[in-house]
Amino acid sequence: MLAQEEDGDGLLDLAIALYARGDMVKAASLFRVILKNDPAHAVANHQLGLLAFADGDAEAAAQYLQRAAAANPLDAEYHNNLGVVLHARGDHAGARCAFENAIAQDQRFAQAFNNLGAALTALNEDENAIRAYRRALEIDPTYIEARDNLDLACAGVAPAWHFPMMADVARNEAYDRALRRAAPGRRVLDIGAGSGLLAMMAARAGAAKVTTCEVVPAIAAAAREIIQANGLADSITLHAKRSDQLKIGQDLWARANVLVTETFCSGLLTEGVLPTIEHAREHLLTPDAVVIPQRAAARGYLIGGPSVEAQAYASQAAGFDLSRFNLFASSKFGLHLDRLPHDILSDDFEILSFDLMQSYFPPERREIATTVRVSGRCVGVAQWLRLDLDSETTYENRPEANAGANGWMHVIHRFPEPIELLAGDQVRLIASHTRTNMTVALATRNDPPKH
Repeated sequence: MLAQEEDGDGLLDLAIALYARGDMVKAASLFRVILKNDPAHAVANHQLGLLAFADGDAEAAAQYLQRAAAANPLDAEYHNNLGVVLHARGDHAGARCAFENAIAQDQRFAQAFNNLGAALTALNEDENAIRAYRRALEIDPTYIEARDNLDLACAGVAPAWHFPMMADVARNEAYDRALRRAAPGRRVLDIGAGSGLLAMMAARAGAAKVTTCEVVPAIAAAAREIIQANGLADSITLHAKRSDQLKIGQDLWARANVLVTETFCSGLLTEGVLPTIEHAREHLLTPDAVVIPQRAAARGYLIGGPSVEAQAYASQAAGFDLSRFNLFASSKFGLHLDRLPHDILSDDFEILSFDLMQSYFPPERREIATTVRVSGRCVGVAQWLRLDLDSETTYENRPEANAGANGWMHVIHRFPEPIELLAGDQVRLIASHTRTNMTVALATRNDPPKH
């Protein structure tokens, strides 16, 4: 929107008319004439700033728009457009200030709130960015860009798998049973608070004190509100930091007797559970501390079937051979196998397992030999999780039809190409981990059998 300021020569009206008709060259020329007579002219500076930005000269655009905003600080649009230019230049802090100035002049400026959200996202202030996007949508519920930005911001903070994870009844009940046995009267440390669910389970079970930590600030803030809403704020202390930043005497008044954690990914190790437990053992736990779960394992079977093979390899599509695209295929990928028909070609077998009551977990490489039970074309190894919460309670997400909510996917460890197997064949596999990553592959002739 152009402010309808007048000048004695009528140049401004003519320049605005030319701008509106799309004759940018003549309009720019007239705006520059106006600036010769009045270098602080707000409208001329603003329009020249927009023209410079459209031409790709963000530096000149910022200078013009800064002069426009200084000349007329009550115009919200001047501040907003200055913020857009500063944001494009990478000056996200300056952009934030400009957008906040725009909002101060017009508190129902939906575009300024949306733009502020983008600047805050760039500044890693996710929680405030989400608030800004939500405010833009409160003002204008049809604002599609703000809706898309809000969805992206929320997914960046809390990926969608959090929700089926929280709804996984079997997993929740397993953790709850273990905590009811281990937590009463003890100091509990929960690493990876998420929604605060495990910390609240521990407090409800009668823990003497519960300390939890969450590295994502926006999630930590939400967990704090959830804990407060459930009446457990006096029983639980939440720190918005990594567990390796916690200090005894500062964040925990004494070492914990119980560690509970759910820092497991579908591939078991990628969230750093092994180094996390090692650090906790050395710095945060008593020597006799209980760890929940006490054991974690990756289990699997040989898998095949047309549906899975189509997910694993490029082949034919619309009459064309796309197989060369397999050069880019990953050696492993995630699927919800309980929703996809597939062939199970072997018995279940253990791939790798970890006694989480230990203090150190060195890298490992081991051979697995498994017998083919059903003839078929094998794509690779399907892998899932098994958690022994304690000696009495186990959780396992083995692929089962109609399994319900499950935040953990299953992992396919893909062979370089499908192989034909006959019942009774022996298949040799090599499983290995680097403490934060796990692989399963076919053994080669260069991999001597281990006895």
